[in-house]
Amino acid sequence: MVPLALSIGILAGIWTFVSGNVQILTWPAFVGWALFFAAGGDNDSVKKALAPGLLGMVLGLAVVKGAAIIPGAWFIAVGVTIIAIIMVLVMPVKLFSFTPAAFAGCAVYFGANGDIVAAGVPFALGILLGWVSAVLPKLVKKPDLE
Repeated sequence: MVPLALSIGILAGIWTFVSGNVQILTWPAFVGWALFFAAGGDNDSVKKALAPGLLGMVLGLAVVKGAAIIPGAWFIAVGVTIIAIIMVLVMPVKLFSFTPAAFAGCAVYFGANGDIVAAGVPFALGILLGWVSAVLPKLVKKPDLE
């Protein structure tokens, strides 16, 4: 447990420093990172979290683009209703079965003020950081006690 905690802590500090210095949103990476571990924290968790997370962002983008054509809070409310239904309906598709990632991805998109790049890049990097933080402790070998 200590190697994992150290791996996560050190990478989190590095990410916070780097993202702040290159002006990338810091927080979406932590959402992606959390989803990686919520999806199981293994190699399969990358695609389990990434695909539905990005789907949620694209669906959020669809609502924003639609609202530019049909203005009004009512359209956004109806749009969010429709995309929430879609995010649940795609659950049987294995690639999109981790529904919490779809909802989180959509929330990250809206939280990034509708900027899909500002949301998607750090979100995906966070999933990658989750994977790296899970792999690093496995590279630390325990000494043989002979």
